[in-house]
Amino acid sequence: MSGHAMDIRLLDRNYRVMCPDGQESALREAARQLDQRLNETKSATKLTNVEQIAVMTALNICHEWIEDKTQQSKHTAALEDKVRLLQATIEKAMGEQASSQDGDEYN
Repeated sequence: MSGHAMDIRLLDRNYRVMCPDGQESALREAARQLDQRLNETKSATKLTNVEQIAVMTALNICHEWIEDKTQQSKHTAALEDKVRLLQATIEKAMGEQASSQDGDEYN
């Protein structure tokens, strides 16, 4: 995979990072959102050390990701339960229909 260097700005500091071809806008958006989160952490905590701000922001993002992943797992499990119930209902209805058709053959 080829790529090229791009400049991004986080907490008023410039960083040069490698970017895969075709991912420029995604990198810019990620950098924009990260910069916003870093600044929110800086304001909320009154931290001034860039490394501490970055670590706190990373921990917050990971925590949110874990919560989202847990919610997604619960949502997936609920959908799977609904699919199983629907499948059982359909199978029961098809079984009842087959039984009634078998009974019609003898009339």
